[in-house]
Amino acid sequence: MNDTSGPATILVVFGATGDLMARKIAPSLLHLDRQGLLHPRLRVIGFSRRPWSDADFRDRVRDTLTERHQDPGPLEAFLKRFTYRRGTFEDATAYHALAEDIGGIATDWGGCVDKLFYLAVPPDNYETILGNLAASGLTSVCNAETGYTRVLIEKPFGHDVASSKALDELLASLFTEEQIYRIDHYLAKEMLQGILAFRFHNDLLESAWNRAGIERIDISLLETIGVEKRGRFYDGVGALRDVGQNHLLQMLALVTMDQPRTLDADDIRAARASLLETLRPLLPHEVARSSYRAQHEGYRGIEGVDPESETETYFRLKTMMSGPRWAGVPVSFESGKRIAPGPLKRIVVTFRHRQPCLCDGTTHLRNRVVFTLEPDDTVSITFWAKQPGFDYEVEERAFDFALYEKREKLQYVEEYAKLLYDAVRGDQTSFVSTDEVRAMWRFVDPVIEGWSDGAVPLESYTPDTHEAVERAREALGRTGTKPQVGVLGLGKMGAGIARNLLDRGWEVVGWNRTTSVARAMEPDGLTAADSLEDCVAALRPPRIVWLMVPAGNAVDGVLFGTGDAPGLADLLEPDDIVIDGGNSRFTSDEPRAERLRGRGIDFLDCGTSGGPSGARNGACLMIGGDREAFERAEAVFADIAVQGGYRFFPGVGSGHFVKMVHNGIEYGMMQAIAEGFSLMRRSERDLDLEAVADVYQHASVIESRLVGWLADAYARHGDGLDPVSGSVGHTGEGAWTVEAARLAGLDVPVIEAALHFRLDSDDAPSYTGKVVQALRNEFGGHGLGT
Repeated sequence: MNDTSGPATILVVFGATGDLMARKIAPSLLHLDRQGLLHPRLRVIGFSRRPWSDADFRDRVRDTLTERHQDPGPLEAFLKRFTYRRGTFEDATAYHALAEDIGGIATDWGGCVDKLFYLAVPPDNYETILGNLAASGLTSVCNAETGYTRVLIEKPFGHDVASSKALDELLASLFTEEQIYRIDHYLAKEMLQGILAFRFHNDLLESAWNRAGIERIDISLLETIGVEKRGRFYDGVGALRDVGQNHLLQMLALVTMDQPRTLDADDIRAARASLLETLRPLLPHEVARSSYRAQHEGYRGIEGVDPESETETYFRLKTMMSGPRWAGVPVSFESGKRIAPGPLKRIVVTFRHRQPCLCDGTTHLRNRVVFTLEPDDTVSITFWAKQPGFDYEVEERAFDFALYEKREKLQYVEEYAKLLYDAVRGDQTSFVSTDEVRAMWRFVDPVIEGWSDGAVPLESYTPDTHEAVERAREALGRTGTKPQVGVLGLGKMGAGIARNLLDRGWEVVGWNRTTSVARAMEPDGLTAADSLEDCVAALRPPRIVWLMVPAGNAVDGVLFGTGDAPGLADLLEPDDIVIDGGNSRFTSDEPRAERLRGRGIDFLDCGTSGGPSGARNGACLMIGGDREAFERAEAVFADIAVQGGYRFFPGVGSGHFVKMVHNGIEYGMMQAIAEGFSLMRRSERDLDLEAVADVYQHASVIESRLVGWLADAYARHGDGLDPVSGSVGHTGEGAWTVEAARLAGLDVPVIEAALHFRLDSDDAPSYTGKVVQALRNEFGGHGLGT
């Protein structure tokens, strides 16, 4: 920036006599100056109420830099950049005087000037300052091409969703999003920027950087320092608002977001926001079970702190991620003051262990990637290697490398230097967008509300110890507990789903009306339950129970009991979830959901396609119900489904409705295939029907799983399909589809004709019927008929 091209830049710092200017802004500007990165025509105007002159302000900056730097070097040329304007934030005349100051500089330099307004003040002053800036004309630009105006504001960006929205509306009334620079200095840390390069410029780990490869993510910001002189500010904020709502969530976003479209600021910020928007806010009962808060002894004696303060200085929070890429991956956040030994600021990504594991049966071998910010900026990848010697024994080792050797030892200087440098250049990559702020508050608000309502008691801990960390981990349970699910109905589909989930690390509690069926699956790892009561008792609340019983009365019997036998409605607790994964009629879902809702139990309907093979190895799932319940149960859908093979459709019954229509379409498709192959069978040509089905499966327009299954049937039974009945079975979904179409005033002649063919096939079996029945057997295991 040593050239003099381009417009001059004026940085106006409101609150220039405060701590932020002394600790962060002035030292960072000096750092840039020493690196030759400050434009020669950059000027700093301090704005505050103290009765200072330019010389007084320069002396304050000099004293600050001399105090903080052992050897700040010659300062005279640097200090000439600083001038001072006295004024209160409420005094409109002071802003007009500031405008004259800026105008004078612009006149001296012969053109427009770029303006940066840094609000180094508490958020309560934002509205007053911004309003007076607008009224004075200071927020106006010289012309359409030069003389930009930008505003820099510090966190916290509000204290909840509502206040952050109000702040955004105020900013939006004066500035465009491109002019607003929200500072979270953690985004300017070299390690966090390095995560982008580590992930997206290397192919080594990214293919396994998802729910299939990663077991959990743990993020810690543990500090040895205390509140120090920030007592009044900190007591109104607390650890969760101070670092949880911003730093910790941004760290999670960087380590889990999808690859941005480009490295442009807009694309990177959009990728961070998209990830943050997938975080599901915790329910009140989850806040109570999944969070811990504590205050260190002696905190209430700090100047500015309420003697009865309930503000946390340490917290730990557990959640579970959602979305197709990360559903079900547990995440923990923790941060605290006066924690020893320390400091320790890091992200630990733990990979799943290989199944089956080549280990001794007690120690599961897991790899980890650890991004450490303090005490040093390092990346460590742990792996397992054979120990030297004659015996085959493995030991954990690590690839460790330092991201870089810090040149500047002062805290915050490098981060704020980058932020100021980027703000001058107009690069918003390391600044927080509106969408990110909204998403972060949306996640944090329920935790704060739960704490305010007394859901989580405020514990205490001895400062300068590890006591809080140990107690929090004990209170929230051990890390790595297997997720649980109950599977009720262990027929062909239910057994396949249970084994599918067992393979993916779930603890599955299984129940079947015939108890021996469940017992027979115990060697597979299933926990067999002899009764519904035993099944529910074996599951930790909040529970997820998957029904795979025949549609109709069997579902109602399991849900609501038969005779004196209790049903799930009598046994489950509020916030438990029931999933009906069978082929229930969609019109039955809402009455069932309503009855369960009255007991606080959530209901999801799930159409399951793919047959027994899909249930075992990856099905297609169509889910209906309440979105919040779906997000809580998303991990089970993600593990049962083939990759990308599940979707949520809002509204109770929507999943079964989509599946019903799917089956109606299936009727028509199978009928068309069967009629076409019947024609070829009857023709005078000597056609090998297995070969026909095979060639259709190679990039033809009608290539499909159905045609592939028909080829399998021909290979198994021959072109004549002799063992297969010409009468076609049916289970009701086709008739339901036709009825739903009729109620909607819609003709579905193909599906209706296919339905009537099946109904008539009992009296008129045919080769066409053989083809349809053979297909039903191939994908659904419906047998060959009689």
